[in-house]
Amino acid sequence: MKNSLYFLLVLLCGSCSQQPKTEAPEAYSPMHYLENDRIKLGIDLRIGGAVTYLSDRDNGGMNMINSADWGRQIQLSYYSGPWPYIGPEGEKPAENWAGLGWNPIQSGDAGGNRSKVIEFEARDSKTMFVRCVPMQWPHTAGVPGDCEFECLYTLEENVITLEATIINKRTDHTPYRACGQEMPAVYTNGAWYNLVAYLGDRPFSGQPVTRIVAKNDGKGWPWVHFYTPENWVALLDDNGKGIGVFQPEVMTFNGGFHPGDALKGSGGEKDGQTGHIAPVGMQILDHNIRWTYKTHFILGTVDDIRGYAEKRRPATPCPEWTFRCSRQNWYYQGDASDSGWPVKDALEVRFGKNAALVGPVTFRKAADAPFLEIEGAFQSSGREIAVTVEIQPVDRSDFTDWLNWSEGALSVEAEKQQKAAEYPATPALVHRETITTDGVNRVYRIHLAALPEYKNALKHLKLSFSEAGSAQIKRIKLGH
Repeated sequence: MKNSLYFLLVLLCGSCSQQPKTEAPEAYSPMHYLENDRIKLGIDLRIGGAVTYLSDRDNGGMNMINSADWGRQIQLSYYSGPWPYIGPEGEKPAENWAGLGWNPIQSGDAGGNRSKVIEFEARDSKTMFVRCVPMQWPHTAGVPGDCEFECLYTLEENVITLEATIINKRTDHTPYRACGQEMPAVYTNGAWYNLVAYLGDRPFSGQPVTRIVAKNDGKGWPWVHFYTPENWVALLDDNGKGIGVFQPEVMTFNGGFHPGDALKGSGGEKDGQTGHIAPVGMQILDHNIRWTYKTHFILGTVDDIRGYAEKRRPATPCPEWTFRCSRQNWYYQGDASDSGWPVKDALEVRFGKNAALVGPVTFRKAADAPFLEIEGAFQSSGREIAVTVEIQPVDRSDFTDWLNWSEGALSVEAEKQQKAAEYPATPALVHRETITTDGVNRVYRIHLAALPEYKNALKHLKLSFSEAGSAQIKRIKLGH
């Protein structure tokens, strides 16, 4: 289900069966399952192996996954340029989806053309693997994605782990900007409408959770967009049970319920009403990239979901992004790019004046990160340049449903302005550092704790450059 604001869509991929890979994929029966004494997961090979069935015997055994159209399910979906994306034979996208750009998805396209499974394997009683050629969702003429999707599902007790991979094979080598990627999106049936997460600055300390969308609250559509430092979000039914999505790399989520209050709590897999969750992370998709992420789906109560996430949160309080073989979820703004995929030993960056390198959304207490280290070799036309470090603090405005609004008396824009006045965002903290540009690798250590306003927690970093130049950046570290 693609909404009019181009906020997400469909997703991921699943797989499962009781037979080994001995035949061509088209010879398989359509549905394949993983199952234990509690959980049953089913994928449909007719639509790229997307997940169309998920049930929990501890909660009645009903299917939780909505399949009213091919933009739902649990399936993979990716975004990049150009905007609009024109097919290899000059095929133009449907006008209402053109703004999505290059958007291969796992089930099929907006015209009803199905993706094609090219490999399927039930590896054992707990795992399934599926590989497919996706379709470009915005097109109606059956334009295949110039990429492949791979999904490996593992079932363990009440948890399904998805290892999702995109393998790009694009002939267009243009370095398009980073886009928000669903990692992935989940669409549930109407019974699972209560959207729950932790919104606050004391993660995993026993603080109460927030019911972001509930019955008769006028919330849920358009999708809510919010920040949660515990990396999980749940959709629950009236019994307080449902599905949680834990994505350890992502703290920004979309979620909600469509279309409105009247249908919350009712409906089956072919009905239009649906709950929604999608962890959203920024990612550059090079023409030849192979990018993998892991997401966990936990079935049960909030305590089950939150407990699982707490046990698997990063062990160290401060990250070190070492660019040996990937961008580590960093990306660029303005006139900046790197040498492309694969990344080898460092980010080889070329940047124009005022261009920026932007870090992933995170949560780090100031006391745990008094210093910032940047290791790299920089070059420019002069002997040095200024690097501006912007630190975005976590504040009260982060824990509101910024992009949710009612469709009542206030217009969308008026309500956004009202919320901005009520919850003003804290300005970024700024520090300028002089960098020597003689091409010699150095470690620059910046004392963040010396900034008077640096007291609570930071959400993300941005490094911008006063002049054009280039760099080989090996690592960026927050710590002592």
